[in-house]
Amino acid sequence: MRIKEIQNKLRQLKEKNITQGDIAKAIGTTRSNVSQLFSKNSIMSDEKIKKIEKYFNVNLECDEMPPIDSLVKVPLYKDFTLNEIDRFIYVSDFFTSKLACPFALRVNSNSMQPYINKGDLAIFDKDFEGFEDGRIFLVRYKGNFFIKRILNNLNEIILKSDNNDYRDISIPDFRLEHIDVVAKFHSLVRDEGVPIYVA
Repeated sequence: MRIKEIQNKLRQLKEKNITQGDIAKAIGTTRSNVSQLFSKNSIMSDEKIKKIEKYFNVNLECDEMPPIDSLVKVPLYKDFTLNEIDRFIYVSDFFTSKLACPFALRVNSNSMQPYINKGDLAIFDKDFEGFEDGRIFLVRYKGNFFIKRILNNLNEIILKSDNNDYRDISIPDFRLEHIDVVAKFHSLVRDEGVPIYVA
């Protein structure tokens, strides 16, 4: 659990403003150390989480849903065509605050392992300006959809997998009109990562 998520949950559970100083007292460290943890949004160890729970007399792992107005409603599409919404997920606004038009897809292959695993929910943004070399995008090429890194390599574009078991796809310049960059990858949702609430 990340420290900013812990602070937000404490504020909801205790119904008051929990400061970095309060968290520093709970884990027995200085405010400046906690400030550094916040600047990196560090993941807190189980030991520190237990100290925080004991200090504030709360259970941070409870399944109580936070206020709906603190979450972002993100459509989860049934497939890559984006024609039909399966349901909506509610994601912490900390992870989606910079997105203009977010949506989610369930990843159906291991081609981007170890970074993205089969079964993960990948959050994308449809509102972006061009593609950035080396970043991950949802693309359509020859009627097929792929989640790949886009590499600009002289006279070709390469759709690259992180998993070496998958072959890269090379697209010559003269065929670029056949590639459609659909959305830019933003973040992942996993059971052990970002909290989600399905509706």
